[in-house]
Amino acid sequence: MHTNFDEKMLLARIGDLERGAEHGGKPCFSRFLDPKEIAVFNKQPLPKTPFMLWGGYEDSERKILGFFPDYLEPDPALFPIRALRITSREPLGHRTVLGSVMGLGIERNLIGDVAMETQGAVLFACDSICDYIKLNLTKAGRAGIKIQEALPESLELLPKAWEPICGTVASLRLDCVLGLLTGASRNGAEEMLKQERVLLNHTLCKKSATLVNTGDVLSVRGFGRAELLEIGGETRKGRMKITLKKYI
Repeated sequence: MHTNFDEKMLLARIGDLERGAEHGGKPCFSRFLDPKEIAVFNKQPLPKTPFMLWGGYEDSERKILGFFPDYLEPDPALFPIRALRITSREPLGHRTVLGSVMGLGIERNLIGDVAMETQGAVLFACDSICDYIKLNLTKAGRAGIKIQEALPESLELLPKAWEPICGTVASLRLDCVLGLLTGASRNGAEEMLKQERVLLNHTLCKKSATLVNTGDVLSVRGFGRAELLEIGGETRKGRMKITLKKYI
């Protein structure tokens, strides 16, 4: 299988973690992996050493990879992740919170997801950086905030917000689905692919003829992320009805 330099470096680090758990007799953890890195890991043969991917809650997008010695059962409670509940008298948005955290100069792989609750946001982070965040993060945008550590059982996370995009396409080719998602012409969609702005299931894709299936995830730089939710029947003109789940 062809891998680029970044993937080789990632797999080398993962191999070091696995060997560390196997020979060191204690769990070894990565930092947070993004969806693309997780996809690279999942394409590899299943590790022989017990392992688990966990990001602090069930539907997390960014996750830490943990390897465990044979005597120890993989357990979310063992992961070096803490949940920080962020509240304010003003409404808080995902991007505002994440942007403010990144403004502290923290490496992205030390930070997991920002999930939302009714009363604010929950930031998942490596425990090594949490005290620094609590000490230095005093605002999200212009809003004053309070930060408290939250126990996993106390979290009441809201489902990720999304809106449906319904329409018809000539086929399930990637360029056709991109056109519905972004409003671009076929030539415009092909240009996005050439510019390497499109990920299919978290992997760079440049082939306009690639077929998209139900459950596939499209990420387009400048337009966000969407999932092909449903493929319906054909119209009288032979076009295919589809519904995209556009995350907002």
